[in-house]
Amino acid sequence: ASKAPIQCTADRIVPWFVMATLVLAGATFLFWLQVDFEVALMAATSVLIITCPCAFGLATPMAIAVASGVGARHGVLVKNGGVLESFSAIRHLIFDKTGTLTQGQLQVQQLQLVAGEHEQRFYQLAHALERYSEHPVAHAIVHQAELLLDNEQLNEVQLSDFQYAPGAGVQGVVEGRTLFMGTASWMKKNQVSCSSSLEEYALQREKLAESVVYLAVDKEVIGIATLADQLRNGASGLIQRLHQQGMRTSLLTGDRKQVAEATAAALGGGMKVIAEVLPEQKAAVIRELQQQGEMIAMVGDGVNDAPALIMADVGIAMGSGTDVSVESADIVLLSSELEQVELASRLSKRTLKTIRQNIAISILYNLIMIPLAMMAWITPLVAAVSMPISSLLVIGNAARIRSEVGRHVVNKKD
Repeated sequence: ASKAPIQCTADRIVPWFVMATLVLAGATFLFWLQVDFEVALMAATSVLIITCPCAFGLATPMAIAVASGVGARHGVLVKNGGVLESFSAIRHLIFDKTGTLTQGQLQVQQLQLVAGEHEQRFYQLAHALERYSEHPVAHAIVHQAELLLDNEQLNEVQLSDFQYAPGAGVQGVVEGRTLFMGTASWMKKNQVSCSSSLEEYALQREKLAESVVYLAVDKEVIGIATLADQLRNGASGLIQRLHQQGMRTSLLTGDRKQVAEATAAALGGGMKVIAEVLPEQKAAVIRELQQQGEMIAMVGDGVNDAPALIMADVGIAMGSGTDVSVESADIVLLSSELEQVELASRLSKRTLKTIRQNIAISILYNLIMIPLAMMAWITPLVAAVSMPISSLLVIGNAARIRSEVGRHVVNKKD
């Protein structure tokens, strides 16, 4: 039911095209009527038959139908007909980090505690706090705690007054003592103090692209856990190919700037880093770039990315992401292979090129055939045979999208 902008333009032109056809047919009849009635009738009828607005009307929907089918076959689900035209004009892609450029499977790497604290106590408190959170960091902490401790040890700690701040951290009360767990900014917001040695250690780990999570008891940090995630296969190659095609790329994340910069460097460099962005601020970042005249495509996978996916000119969701991100996106990468972003870009550009070719074919056909019919060089029978040809040319040209995109996919696999 959705229409690309160029299709809306075509729909507005078609009524005028039909009116022009009737005028030309009438003018042809009146001109040849002065010579012979039969010639006038045959010529005017030929003009009416051979003029074909069908090809003009088919130019866009045929190309989009073929492109959507090809995309779905290769794991790129196009949910909106107009998005292919929009995506072809995109020159700036913004990527979420966790779960998009990375595999989204965070694992605890290191644990650093202040003197007098023990690993068992750290994970007991961390498990009590994080088991109520849906954040990937929380899942990693809980998983590590369950690996190291048995159920009896985990259940020794009872939490109350749980509070969650999206993208920042959690807090709660255990045995009358207030616990905080989350980012450095979350600690600062709650006026939690941290020793200089722990801060120095955290900075060193962040330069290695590891995220740092602080655990504090009664306004004092007792330890930090560092977590790392693996880059998706092909992520680095994709970013470099996009740069070679003249695309700009940005990394948008809530992680600390040092972590984001280390991740961008691992991807080969050249990415703009927008770090320490809260979930509710992501859409505002997109809006600000759009106000500067840029068309933006956003690639994300989480609940926090949904507003940004909606705000972007083209929203692209990983198929392995949350339901809300998939619902919010215009394009869904069904197999969650990051290389499909490039396929979607190529598909959109090829589709727009095909639409323009189809419109040119339709116009050229009418520019050639209508004057011949007006000159009475074409009979109604010949006109009836010729008229479907323009539509068949448009359909055949649209079908070429399948073979060209198929060759690109095969070459990528090779």
